[in-house]
Amino acid sequence: MCSLKIILIKCFFYLYFTNLGQECPKFTDLNFGNAVIGTDLKVQLLLYTRKNKDCAELLDEHNITTSTHFNVTKNIVVIIHGYRFTGSPPIWIDTIKNLLLEKQDFNIIIVDWNRGATTVNYFSAVSSAKKVVPILTHLIDQMLENDVAVDSIYMIGVSLGAHIAGFVGKTYNGKIGRITGFGLKESLGNIDFYPNGGIDQPGCPKTILSGSSYFKCDHQRSVFLYISSLQHDCGITAYPCESYKDYRNGKCMSCNFKSSPGTYAHLAGARPPRALYHYSLDIITWNKSTRRGFINIKITDNSGNTIESRINSDVAVFQQYRQTKILAGFYLDFGNISTIGLTFSTRSTVGPKYKLRVLEMRLKPLSHPERIQLCRYDLILVENIETSFIPVPCYEINMQDN
Repeated sequence: MCSLKIILIKCFFYLYFTNLGQECPKFTDLNFGNAVIGTDLKVQLLLYTRKNKDCAELLDEHNITTSTHFNVTKNIVVIIHGYRFTGSPPIWIDTIKNLLLEKQDFNIIIVDWNRGATTVNYFSAVSSAKKVVPILTHLIDQMLENDVAVDSIYMIGVSLGAHIAGFVGKTYNGKIGRITGFGLKESLGNIDFYPNGGIDQPGCPKTILSGSSYFKCDHQRSVFLYISSLQHDCGITAYPCESYKDYRNGKCMSCNFKSSPGTYAHLAGARPPRALYHYSLDIITWNKSTRRGFINIKITDNSGNTIESRINSDVAVFQQYRQTKILAGFYLDFGNISTIGLTFSTRSTVGPKYKLRVLEMRLKPLSHPERIQLCRYDLILVENIETSFIPVPCYEINMQDN
């Protein structure tokens, strides 16, 4: 009987320690109480590959050769979160990890510095962020000593995490393969993307009455746009432009450019998970007097589905025999457009109703330049009245530029 008890006890301890050894390391989960008290920096380096996509392996920055899953021949993605006011894990981090692993068998390293980032004192988090940099440079040094190519490393940083990635990149004189930073308004990259001007985002709360989402929704939108680009093949297109105003007014519709530091790329109406399909509406009018106003654009496909442009352009100026460009964007991709509806408005509540006499209208599908451009010739738009018509393929003539 005694020997049976000993055997059972041995089996219990064997199973207990075996299960303990198989326990998966988790991203640090804290709460607002921790933020109030403050947290000291503690960094976990969580490695995921296709072989262990659901169970992280803790990396030792001092010796990566002890890793079971790290493969020096495969590309590396380092994901760094930012300031954590509430202490909870970022809701997006597992999604990005899983989507990237669907694309390629990366070595994905999630840098968990939640202990240090979680605090009500933002400047304390900044101080902790600076201490993360030498930890990551030491890790990368270990990689380079084991024949990892420095240009195979891709760093993704959010908010303060983007600053960390930038300082790490500076250590290696810009030779890191790629750095993507989210949530930064400053122009810091080879290309800087500004969805919807980089300010107020569609669908985000407009007043403080919405609580914490009022403060973080706009800031986090860049991360979810990135996720959307991984999830969908529709393609989120941005256009190089000096200002968001010029972009909205249709002055930046070419993608034929060479990127250089300080290039601003704008996209409007971006609202994950939906991409925006861009069109250019080019209009030549023959009114003797200059007209100023707005054009609302609707398109209908062969199945009778109708959608309205989601880009709010600034006031357009229509001069006789001069081309005016208006940028339009739609959340649906209509391959075959059967009807176009245009409404001209001055948005004035007093005074006479004006007419816009259109000599030529041309709708160019910017997202699909291989498609036929659609035109209509000689029509009159009466203010605040929608004019619908069946377009025809454009004649090959050159419209006069502004």
